[in-house]
Amino acid sequence: MQAERVYDALRTQLLAGERPAGDRLVETQLASEFATSRTPVREALRRLEGDGHLVRDPAGGLRPRLPDVRTMQEVYDVRMALEELTARRASTRGDRELLEAIEHDWRGLEREWRVAPDVLRTPDFVHRDEAFHERIAGASGNATATRMLRAVNERIRVLRIHDFTLDERIGATIAEHLEIVGLVLAGDADASAAFMRAHVQRSALVVRDRVGETLARMFAVPVG
Repeated sequence: MQAERVYDALRTQLLAGERPAGDRLVETQLASEFATSRTPVREALRRLEGDGHLVRDPAGGLRPRLPDVRTMQEVYDVRMALEELTARRASTRGDRELLEAIEHDWRGLEREWRVAPDVLRTPDFVHRDEAFHERIAGASGNATATRMLRAVNERIRVLRIHDFTLDERIGATIAEHLEIVGLVLAGDADASAAFMRAHVQRSALVVRDRVGETLARMFAVPVG
């Protein structure tokens, strides 16, 4: 499908910072660039705007959204507190059946990563990651914390996608998730909370570095 092809290509460019910060995305130019009509381009741009990758300028044109690093740190602080709380609670009074289902699913993803990594090698892995954390929160039985965590994830999803553009981060995330759910199932509240905190901090650092690299490319002055 042409719209999907254009969407995937543009999203890859935007995540890599290959579109300059002030670059206005014009349908006719993009249609020529991707050798297609304006209709699939228009659909791709609509999706990218909805995903938060593009913003409208005062004149109505679409431009790349600049990552907000300061807000990211504030939201990550909130996320960290929620994740520690739910990991600790899930360890002591969690829904064991749900926790075992989470472990089973991620064991399956671990096997899939070994034999067919292309299936998981995509920025959309962020949705699998979010589901893991929200299911742990759900297993804790704290519905308020679960709702808050979901809202936090929605706020930073467009930034967190940068965490899963490298193979090493996908593999590390799978391994760390299995470690976390194993500690939770073992009933070790302190270790579960500590490992969860370290896991979220590591993700925040990777996102910060990757976003910094992306911003540098977006504001780079062309030579010549």
